[in-house]
Amino acid sequence: MWRTALVTGGATGIGAEIGRALAAAGSTVAVNHLGQDSEAHALLAAFERDGSPGIAVNADLTDPIAVQTTADLVRAEIGPVDILVNNAGSYPGVPWQETDEAAWNYFLDVTSPPITAPATP
Repeated sequence: MWRTALVTGGATGIGAEIGRALAAAGSTVAVNHLGQDSEAHALLAAFERDGSPGIAVNADLTDPIAVQTTADLVRAEIGPVDILVNNAGSYPGVPWQETDEAAWNYFLDVTSPPITAPATP
């Protein structure tokens, strides 16, 4: 059975591997990323070589409008989301003792975006 999956933070690392597994299991995968166009499209090319379609969606999940646009685009292009993998993440790249409030708030915004509300039909 084909299912539609949305993997946030899906262009590299764990998200890419989750996307590969979902595509191998027969899902049509939407790969969300932020500015990783070449990685996302290389991943989609691998999906397609294996017979699984997919799309790439470049969106900042800390922006509620971008979240809604992502949900709308996925729904329009490949169907309603059956599987949501909320894998997006961010880290400031400095020791936690040196993390300022803005970086900490951005980390929280990325790791707990409001993606589930717009993704539901």
